Amino acid sequence: MKKMKRDRVPVIEDTLGLNLAKLQATAKKAGSDTLAITWQGTTGLVILEPERMVLAFGGVTVSANIRSVPCLNGRLRPLLKCSRAHVGNFQTLYLRGGELACRQCHGLRYRSTLAAGPVERARLARFKLVDRMGGLPVDGIPARVPRVWRKRYLVMLRLLAKHMGACHDRQVTPA
Repeated sequence: MKKMKRDRVPVIEDTLGLNLAKLQATAKKAGSDTLAITWQGTTGLVILEPERMVLAFGGVTVSANIRSVPCLNGRLRPLLKCSRAHVGNFQTLYLRGGELACRQCHGLRYRSTLAAGPVERARLARFKLVDRMGGLPVDGIPARVPRVWRKRYLVMLRLLAKHMGACHDRQVTPA
């Protein structure tokens, strides 16, 4: 069996990203500072403290300091401090190789920026849209999920048709 080639450049979509604002909103709704997260079939814990965030995931325990940065109207915005020694506070840190750091430190890129051309970008956008619609890329057009409004589903279908047309119209046929 042939092995799949891994991307030479690590991509954001293949790493666990922890967004502090989303975690704090979820913790506020749940009424608890301890959250369970699941990513790619593995479950872990996030503990939010006033000055730091602790992540226990896949046998690795890492922490990141939380800094309050002044914003407009005299408010304070909580941001995560990257564990590597550089200046900068970030809203999202990524777990890769047992280390929690920003995307610049890990050298992460978005998969769409690595696409060779417009056809490849349209293919990636189509896969992303089919996933958002609740289907698999091999299934074709997914059926409407009961919770989705019909109008929204039709808009997504039009967008999917646009991406499929971009993929198929630009393919070169052998002469």
